[in-house]
Amino acid sequence: MKKTTWILIGAVVAFVLLSLYVTQNYSIETDAAASAAETKTEAAKEPAVDFTLKDLDGKEVTLSGLKGKLVYINFWATWCKWCDKEMPALEKVYQDYKDKGLVVLSVDVGEEQGEVAKYIAEKQYHFPVILDSDKSVTYAYGIKSIPVSILVNVSGDVVYRRVGHMTEEEMRTAIDPLFP
Repeated sequence: MKKTTWILIGAVVAFVLLSLYVTQNYSIETDAAASAAETKTEAAKEPAVDFTLKDLDGKEVTLSGLKGKLVYINFWATWCKWCDKEMPALEKVYQDYKDKGLVVLSVDVGEEQGEVAKYIAEKQYHFPVILDSDKSVTYAYGIKSIPVSILVNVSGDVVYRRVGHMTEEEMRTAIDPLFP
C-alpha cells in the first residue's frame, strides 16, 4: 500500500480511539445502566448540605426548614435526555407520596427561570422545582453529571445518593424503607 493510505488509516483509527475515550470520560449525562451508582445506607449517612434556593415563583426554599421530613432531591436540567426520561416517574412518585409526607425538590441546574417554567408547564409536572442557576448547590453536593437523586432523612442526613437515570420502581425501592 501507499504511504498516504497508511497515514489515512492511522488517522481514522486515532480518531475512533479518541472519540471513544472522550465519550467514556467526559460524558455530561449519565444513564443508570452505564453509571457507577453510589448508594448510601443508614449506616453510612452524612449531614445534608443546607441550601436556600428560589422556586419558579421566586419563593425561597431552605433545606434545613424541611428537617423532620423525608426529602427527595433530584438534580436535573431541561437539556438532559436522561433527566427528561425520568421526569414522568418523578411526577408519579411525587403524586403517590406527597400525602404520606415525602417532600420532592426538583433542582434545575444552571438554567434560567423562564426556560424551566416553560418546560414544566409543557410537560404538566406538579412537583416543586427550585433553581440552582449559579450551580452552587450542585457543586456543594459534588455533582459532576446529571441526573442525580438524593434522599435526606428526617434527621437531615443524606441516606441515599444515586447518579444516573432512575425508574419509578427504583425510586420507590429507595424511598419505601425510609417510611416507618
